[in-house]
This record gives sequence, structure tokens and C-alpha cells, in this order.
Amino acid sequence: MLQKRARTTAIAGLVISVVAIILSVIMAVVYIAGFAAAVADSVSTKPVAEAPAADAPAADAPAADSAAVGTWENPAPLGTTVVVKNAGVPAWEVTLNASTLDANAAMAAENQFNDAPAAGSQWAMVPVTVKYVGTETGNPAFDLTFSFVSAAGTTHQVFDHIAMGPNELSATNDLYPGATATGNVVIEVPSADVAIGTWTVKSVFGEDFFYAAQ
Repeated sequence: MLQKRARTTAIAGLVISVVAIILSVIMAVVYIAGFAAAVADSVSTKPVAEAPAADAPAADAPAADSAAVGTWENPAPLGTTVVVKNAGVPAWEVTLNASTLDANAAMAAENQFNDAPAAGSQWAMVPVTVKYVGTETGNPAFDLTFSFVSAAGTTHQVFDHIAMGPNELSATNDLYPGATATGNVVIEVPSADVAIGTWTVKSVFGEDFFYAAQ
């Protein structure tokens, strides 16, 4: 009886061992196949740069685009009208007209208490025409910022040195849609190479639009 039980146990153990070996082989094959597929996918998805042919002519470099009109590199001529937006919505049409780059005499005549410009500087004045094209009301003194960028690249603004100029744009009251106004913007600017500086206009949070100095 014991001998028969031992024989049965041995057979069962042998069967289990054979099954385990078969399963191990199957698992190994599946693992190897999966690994090979993953490697193949990885290799096939990597971009491969092609070497240029030895006799292929070199491609011509594209010509650099000229700067858009109204940039510092390519300022718009005075007399150009630009649409200034607030929060992406058109609010103003602005035109800078013929400027007076040496307005010292005009400033002195306007108010005897105006300080003379600092050494190496002078008053520059540009007449500005604005048209409100928004939907409610607008005021150029609050909605628009005017500056002068010198030939050396320094920025100068109206409120750097306060003085009373003739017919200042900042004295304009609120405008309703379609209304226009004209007034002067006066800024103390460096005298050096003043003629190749630039005027700028922008909304409070907008980007500068550049005009030639004269």
C-alpha cells in the first residue's frame, strides 16, 4: 500500500514538473517576443537624419524680412494714422503730424515759469490728432501714452519734466465715439542726434507704435 502511494506521488510530481517546464518555456517565449517588439517599435519611431548628397548644392539662405512699418527699426513717417487698441479692441485713431524738434522758444513764450531744459537737452513738440473709435467715452490723457526714444535708445516721457506747453493734448476732455481732438505733446529730449530719434504712442497696456522724429 505504501509502495503504491509512493509511486502515485512520484508520477504526480513528474507531471507537475513537466507542466512547470512547459509553462516556463511558454513564458520565456512570450517575454522574448514582447521585448523584441518593444525594441523594434523604439527603433522605428526615432527620426533619422539623412546626410546630404556629396554633390548637392547648398541651399540659399532665406532673405531676412524687413521690419514692419511702425517698429523702432522702421518707424512710420509723420502723418501716418495708427489704430490703437485697448484690450484688443480698437479705441483710437492717432496721427502724429510735423514736429518741432527745437521747441525751446515756444515753451519759453508759453509760460515764463517753464524751466529751461537741462544741459544737452531740448524741448521737442509734436502735434497729435486723435479720434475716439470706442463704444463709450475716452480721454487721450488717460488712455494714451506718448514717448520719445533717443538715437541712443533711451526713452523719455511727458511727465519726466513737467512744463506748460502750448495747446497741450492732455487738456482734452472726454470724447464720445467719432469725436476728434488735436493738441501738442511736448517732451524734453536729448539734443544729440535728435533728428534720428523716434516718437511713440501706445495704449496704457499696449505696445509702442514708432514714428520718425521728423
